[in-house]
Amino acid sequence: MSLSRKIISAAVSAVFVGAGAFGLAGCSKVSDSQSASSSNGGVTTINFVLESNDKPYAYADENGNPAGFDLDVLKAIDDKLDNYSFKYQVQDYDTALVGIKQGKYDALIGAFFETPARAEEYQLSTPYNYYFMNLIVPENSSINSLEDLNGKSVAPIVPTDGRYVAIENWLQRHPDVKIDVPTVSNQETFQNMINEVHDGTYDAVYLSKEQYDGVKDALGYSMKVTDVVDGAGTVILYNKDNGTDLKNDVDTQISALINDGTFSDLSNKWFGQDNYAIAKNLGLLS
Repeated sequence: MSLSRKIISAAVSAVFVGAGAFGLAGCSKVSDSQSASSSNGGVTTINFVLESNDKPYAYADENGNPAGFDLDVLKAIDDKLDNYSFKYQVQDYDTALVGIKQGKYDALIGAFFETPARAEEYQLSTPYNYYFMNLIVPENSSINSLEDLNGKSVAPIVPTDGRYVAIENWLQRHPDVKIDVPTVSNQETFQNMINEVHDGTYDAVYLSKEQYDGVKDALGYSMKVTDVVDGAGTVILYNKDNGTDLKNDVDTQISALINDGTFSDLSNKWFGQDNYAIAKNLGLLS
């Protein structure tokens, strides 16, 4: 599943954006504990599910095995936790979310934004990575930043969409900037949103460069993509009924691996940039 699906199908999955024919056989339904984990000799096995079609974050390789930045993140965390052993498999977006709710898996990773709706459905880790947003505007537009949109509009966003949460958070941090952020009950496709900016209905689309790149060849015209203007943390989703020990232990290692530069190295490997330095410059990472 691409991040586009992730951030526009919130209404369907009761959270925040399946694709892909990949997916390994799911585990059988677990017991009343609602946990897929098991313990052997004091080492607890944790079953992680990764998205099958969200490259480079998480995806299934040509052999159907987990791959991507998120897998490397989990392996780095697992190396620091002697009392856990992480196991991995891939599933499409919808199957993975259902599996977490049912307790078939212990945790799900795949570039999920932190949202209030998602926090009601799952336990959420501290942010382990950051996803960045750009503005898509006509080539002759003078808009280069969110500040430049003062008194202007962006293409409509579903309120449960992670993009809506992110831009509203930005506006709270910048009360002097007034941007019209219309809402809709059903999110349009990225291509339709860009068309509405191209024809002048709205002034900009609030999307990532990667999302624009995914549809630009089908547009029949070119648009300008600004530099990064904003971002949001991405989090691990845990079964709501699980205890907090795993979450707390993982959170501790996330902070340590960000601080010691391990995750920056992984970011440069997979994205060609240090996401944590960018997040810090944007005021997202203290």
